[in-house]
Amino acid sequence: MGILHRDIIKIVAGVATLAVVVLGFHSLNTRPISSGPSVPHKITLEVRSVDKPVMVADPNVIRKTMSIETKHGSLSNKTFIEGDTAYIGMFSAITMYDVSALWEDIIVIYQTTDVRKLEIAVNSPGGGAFDGLAIADNLERAKRMGFKITAIASGIVASAAVPIYAVASERVAAPSTIFMVHESALWKWPGRETHSDIISQTRLLKLLQTRYLTLLANHSYKSFDAWKALEKETTWFSAKQAMNWGLVDSIEGE
Repeated sequence: MGILHRDIIKIVAGVATLAVVVLGFHSLNTRPISSGPSVPHKITLEVRSVDKPVMVADPNVIRKTMSIETKHGSLSNKTFIEGDTAYIGMFSAITMYDVSALWEDIIVIYQTTDVRKLEIAVNSPGGGAFDGLAIADNLERAKRMGFKITAIASGIVASAAVPIYAVASERVAAPSTIFMVHESALWKWPGRETHSDIISQTRLLKLLQTRYLTLLANHSYKSFDAWKALEKETTWFSAKQAMNWGLVDSIEGE
């Protein structure tokens, strides 16, 4: 009991000492620093940027400096480089993604490498008419930049994929490749259309047809009117026929 009594006394004494220390700090914190008027303080903010410090003298104005990494172009998952040739695969329906991917790939290859050969494998049922023509335009631009473009057809090359294949510098086809051309079509969601809407849409289809057929006529032996007749009938034709019409330069194995 005596030992216990002494321990209790020590604990009480320790708590009392702690209370004095805490109260002392509290009194120090609440005690005024000076009995005179308060002195204004000037605050200077320093914001560091990537290149050099920027000093801001006015505390009421905050200026922020940040650095943003410049996005470096990279090849899409459609393209890879092996040796002195870039290989591009087009194995699905053509969409706006293909337009943007091919556009970026050509720029990256041109700006960052000495590669000036593009080999495009085409096996596509077609897709968006605008997208197919846009890719054909990009390939013709690439030729003007100094690229030699070889297109290799296999499976099916139809609709919007035909002009992509047609504009290549050299066009090769597998013997079993099937080609197809047809008229453009508008896919519409049910709704209301006016007489003027129909006229406007007809004008649009006419512009698409003119561009499509002109491109084929410029890259084959057939005339604009001949392609127009084939398009109207939704014409399917073989690699051998395509070569006879000047759309294919050579057939693999022959």
